[in-house]
Amino acid sequence: MRLLLDINVLLDIAFKRPGEGASAALIAACGRQYQGYLAWHTVATLAYLIERQDSATMARDFIRGVLTWAEISPTTRADAVNALAWPMKDFEDALQAAAAVACGASWVITRNERDFTASSVPALTPEEFLARYPAA
Repeated sequence: MRLLLDINVLLDIAFKRPGEGASAALIAACGRQYQGYLAWHTVATLAYLIERQDSATMARDFIRGVLTWAEISPTTRADAVNALAWPMKDFEDALQAAAAVACGASWVITRNERDFTASSVPALTPEEFLARYPAA
């Protein structure tokens, strides 16, 4: 099963936020039990946020680790144009949804599932996903 992970799931781990345990369990299953995908812009935003909080070295090391299990969704200009037309309040969330469509994801895994109600790919939190599909 393909999953598009929103940046906030990765930030749980990078910044040791509440929810880190479920996010880590889900990510541990990516590459084995599930196929994990990221939107291209997630990588850049993740680097920026980790650099601001820690360092460029830490950001690159974290992303290097992520890229051992995560694929990047193959999106195009047309996907971005389509996302502009979707009735989603936050354009960044629309780009995440477009990336989910482009990679054929079954779910968007996010901390903000209410922001994805207009997405054609449904959203679940890491906890909800693991309750439905326990990691082996």
